[in-house]
This record gives sequence, structure tokens and C-alpha cells, in this order.
Amino acid sequence: MLGVVLAFVSSVFWGASDFAGGVSSRRSTALAATLWSFIGATIASAVVIVAVPGDWSSTAVIAGLIAGVLGLAGFLTLYASLASAPMGVVTVIVGAVEAIVPVVVGVLWYREALSLLAWSGIVIALLGAAIIGWAEAGGGAGSGGRAALGPLALAAASGALFGFSVVALDAAPADSGFITPALEVGLGLAVLLVLVWAVRKSRATRRLLDSLSITTGIAPSPRPAIWIGLVAGGFLAIANVTLLMALREAPLAVVGVVLCLYPVTTAILARVFLHERLTPKHLLGIAVALAGCAVLALG
Repeated sequence: MLGVVLAFVSSVFWGASDFAGGVSSRRSTALAATLWSFIGATIASAVVIVAVPGDWSSTAVIAGLIAGVLGLAGFLTLYASLASAPMGVVTVIVGAVEAIVPVVVGVLWYREALSLLAWSGIVIALLGAAIIGWAEAGGGAGSGGRAALGPLALAAASGALFGFSVVALDAAPADSGFITPALEVGLGLAVLLVLVWAVRKSRATRRLLDSLSITTGIAPSPRPAIWIGLVAGGFLAIANVTLLMALREAPLAVVGVVLCLYPVTTAILARVFLHERLTPKHLLGIAVALAGCAVLALG
């Protein structure tokens, strides 16, 4: 029960982070939005590990570094897709793919035994995400039509990278505190700074990232985009902390599925702040997804 609740809280903050990051990327570039997001997340994570110290074991460090590489690649592809495709479409694809990875790893690799009720909750939650995706495919939430194949492929790649990042975080020892997620964002920030330097020094690197929509947009970043990116990073740090707590309380497969519900938060925020439409299909999908969470909590 507690693990499911923590995973849901993590999904809420993750969805809020995605929304803020998407807004920032639309006002600057995907690279700039990711950079400011990771700066905010690193600052917040540093405060957390000072307040809650842990054991710097080799397992914790390696898990954090692996999660950092996967998470950074996931964010770059996510923000690139958010900059050129409707938020609702992108986040549903990312969430669905991200949920599959922990379930497969948890059941096939860790041999996690889930009850029939838990499996029912997983199916219901994924059904809710699929209904939201169905609504988006029909042009809801302000999509303005179907998204291009390129951004959708980036969204799918982002989901897989995030899924394996969750698996890496799950490998962190219980006595490591929150060192692993702090290392994740810290490494991501270091790589991002190198990438920014490479973009400025190498035309080939710039052309490559331009082709992926990572460096296209408004540059340099206006001040509002910077602050929004920092807020996205703060939300990300909170999401990572609650995610790690959830992984210590519930099976990886269950946490991974609940976490994929963050498109619900993104869609609601997009409706409130960007006036993107929520159709009856969206509302049905949200209700079904939340029902799946409730069943998982009981399972």
C-alpha cells in the first residue's frame, strides 16, 4: 500500500516536471531546458543528501552513474519530442513504454511474484494510459492533428531509457540513502555541460543535435524559460526521492506501472495552463488509470 502511494506521488511530481520542462523547451531549446532542469535537480538533490546522509558504497555509486547516463539520454529525447509534438501524445507514449521495462525486468529477471489482484491493477492502469493515447490519436488535448513519426520515435526511445533508469535505481542498497538519485542527476549535469561546450566548439555536433531537434529553437534562453527549467528540476528531484522510497516498499514491476501514470498530471496541467482540451476520452482514461492504482494498492 505505502509503496503504491509513494509511486503515485512520484508520478505526480514527474508529470509536473515533464510539463515544466516541455514549456521551457518550447521557449528555448531542448538542450537548454534539460540543462536548467538538471541544474535545479542537482541543487535540490544536494540538499537532500546533506539532510539524509547514506553509505557511499560501490553498488550505490555504480547504480547512480548508470541511471544518470540513461536518464540524461531519456530527458534529451523527451524534451526534443515535447518541443515538436503535443505533450499529451508524447507523455502517453513515454509512460507506456517506460512501464513495460520494469514489469519485464521485475517478473523475468527478479522473479517477482505478483498476485492476481496486482496483475489486474497493472492491466487496468495500462488500459487507462492506452485510452488517453487513443484520445490523443484522435486529435484531443490541442494536438492539432497527428504527430510526425520522428517525435513519436524519440518518445518511445525516451520511455525505454527511463524504464531502464528506474531498474538501475532499484539496484541501490537500502543504506545508501538518496545518494544514487543524486549521482544520477549530478552525472547528467556534468555530461550536459560537456555537451553544451561541444555544441559551441563543433559544427558537426551542432548539426547532429539539430537533426534530432535537441538544439533547435530559441537561443539563448530567455529568463522565464530558465526559471521554468529550474522548477522542472526541483520537481524531478522530489520525484526521484519518492521513487526510491517506493522501490524500497513495493516490487519493481508494480512501482514501474504506477509511475507511468504521470501523463495524467501533465495532461491536467496542460489543460489548466495551456488550455489544451480534455475530451470525455481523456477523462475516462484518467479515471481508469487511477482505478488501476487503487487496485494495485489493494493487491
